[in-house]
Amino acid sequence: MQSNFKKVSCLLAIILLSTQSLAGVSFAQSSEEPEIMFNQAMEFFSNGNYNQAIVIYDDILEIAPNNISTLKMKGIAQSNMGDHKKSLEQFFTVLQHRPNDVISLAGMGVGFGNLGEYQEATTYFEKAQKERPNSTVIQNYKQFIDKVVSKYPYIPTEKPDGLEKQYTSSVPEWVKSIAKWWASDGIEDSEFVSALVFMINNKIIEIPPVETHGVGEEKIPDWIKNNAGWWADDQIDDDAFVQGIQYMIENGLIVIKVEETTQKTQEELDHEFYLFKKYLRDISINISKEKRYIEYPNPSQDVIKKFLRDYVKWNFEEEVKRASSNFPDPTYEVVDDTYIIYYKVYINEQPSGLPLDHVSTLSNSFAFWEEQELSTNNQKAKMKFEITNTKHEANVWVTWVVRNIGDGVLGHAHLGKGVVEVTLGDYNCDGSFQLYDVDSVETIMTHELGHSIGLKHVDDKTSIMYPSFTPSYAYCLLS
Repeated sequence: MQSNFKKVSCLLAIILLSTQSLAGVSFAQSSEEPEIMFNQAMEFFSNGNYNQAIVIYDDILEIAPNNISTLKMKGIAQSNMGDHKKSLEQFFTVLQHRPNDVISLAGMGVGFGNLGEYQEATTYFEKAQKERPNSTVIQNYKQFIDKVVSKYPYIPTEKPDGLEKQYTSSVPEWVKSIAKWWASDGIEDSEFVSALVFMINNKIIEIPPVETHGVGEEKIPDWIKNNAGWWADDQIDDDAFVQGIQYMIENGLIVIKVEETTQKTQEELDHEFYLFKKYLRDISINISKEKRYIEYPNPSQDVIKKFLRDYVKWNFEEEVKRASSNFPDPTYEVVDDTYIIYYKVYINEQPSGLPLDHVSTLSNSFAFWEEQELSTNNQKAKMKFEITNTKHEANVWVTWVVRNIGDGVLGHAHLGKGVVEVTLGDYNCDGSFQLYDVDSVETIMTHELGHSIGLKHVDDKTSIMYPSFTPSYAYCLLS
């Protein structure tokens, strides 16, 4: 740590993921032209020009009506524009062809949440969480829905007859005997696979449709065999066993002829879609009749609007321009040949409408640095932080902001003492303002506090003082 404090501003750079990799572009069944069009649409999308993007998405869907990537991106664009019913229609179409698509399941949850159909939203978030249990985005949405349902009871809209039926994997009980033999090496892999193929082709086992990535020669993974044994012993449910079968189909370990799989006809899909649109119309009628209170599941836009409205109140822009030399020096004492350096920290309030508690996580950042043993003047040094409500006596001022403090910049801090600013979100995920998750903001804050106690950037990528970091988002469907 440097003992002489300098007026130095420090920037923490963001590593931006390319929009193409985020979208998961795939046009295996279409020409090169739609792919070029898709990339053009992504440029509009990433800049928040959703109307222009949707025009191109519609042109692509004229060529490839069921292109999954395009349907999803159009759905997200419509959701960001507030056209929630149209967005739901896109995600519903995706799920007709790919029932386990996580983005579409989450998109359905968001859409129904925005319409105030919270129980239906919960159903889809639970399905998405089952597919991706560690997703912070899905967890945040589901927690929000759980809270709002308890606060604002309502009467759920009844679904039309024929729409209630959801796909459920079905495995007869006697199949467990075969799975148990295989798991205990009683039969060869090839025998088990042959038995599965026979049962699937003859519709004895119902498996949700999956996209085959090609025929592989690889060995069946041990986890699938373990799953089969656990399922046979009732330690896991049917769905977990079915996931193993789906994996084998996707990777070509089981080859199922397309014409022999259970697929809905286009007429059935069209009728199902008609019923879904009727359901959405019924929801709109109920909302109007009930004057239903709706609390939107993604608060990001409310936060940025309120912040801009109260701009002066919620940022330290003028204070940032002050020289760090105007701040009082931290005090210190020497105990057992160790410098104990005391920092008084003034903490600004969080912006209005912020649902995530970043003030409490600041204590984690303090604790991190208090646990570190640093050095100054060739002697050991330890940090101690104390919160003060008086600005003029503070060595460090901390604030969370949503203003743009520089292209790709996540935080700002004077070196040694002064102002610490941490951004709460950006426009880089899907073209609209999206809040970062709590862990990302805590990481940025810890990094910037490191500068406030005099530490510079380092080349070690594992260090908290490394200059680049990729934040995660709290609510963005593409993260």
